[in-house]
Parts: sequence; C-alpha cells; structure tokens
Amino acid sequence: MTNSTRTIGGKVHYLPRIGLIRNSTLYVILEDVSRADVPAKKLASQIIPNAEVAGLSFNLEYDDVDVIPGHSYAISAHIKTDDRLIFTTTERHSVELGVDYLQPLEILVHLV
Repeated sequence: MTNSTRTIGGKVHYLPRIGLIRNSTLYVILEDVSRADVPAKKLASQIIPNAEVAGLSFNLEYDDVDVIPGHSYAISAHIKTDDRLIFTTTERHSVELGVDYLQPLEILVHLV
C-alpha cells in the first residue's frame, strides 16, 4: 500500500488595514487537536519568511496515513516580526482531512 499525500491550502488574513512590517514571517500549522490532555500532534507546517512581500497564502501537505478516523484537526497561524508575535489565531479553524478542498481556506488572525 502506498501513502497518499494531500494538500490543504488557503490564505491567512487579518482585519486591520495595515501593511506587515519588514522581515515578517508567517507560520501555518496543521495539527491533530483531538486530546485536550496532551500537546497537539503536528501533521504539517509551513514557514513563509518575508511574508510582507511573499504574501499570506499557504499550502500544507500531509499524508493520509496520519489521518485517524474520529480525530479532530485544525489549522493555526501566526505572524512574527523579529521573533515578536504580531498576529495569531484566536479561535479553532477546524478542517476535515482526507478530502479534497475545492475552495481555499480562509484563516483569520488577530492583532496581539
């Protein structure tokens, strides 16, 4: 049996109409968030340096073999500038894995 790799993509956005500071980095993480009593298990992540120029789009690749029926999965994101947290997700962005998304996901981050 061969592993199947899937991609889940989208765009991170924020509401204040401000530009990102130079040297901003976007971090996007796909995690198994099923159990509250243990740290979330990371399935995929993407780091985009110079996000102020590169943009806030992401594509996360994960293996179908890592998807466990009945588990819950979510995407979180944050933006840092010079290791200082500027924006972060404040609510759960749940996703269903093992399916092909036809529309890009929209992940909202808030000013810290």
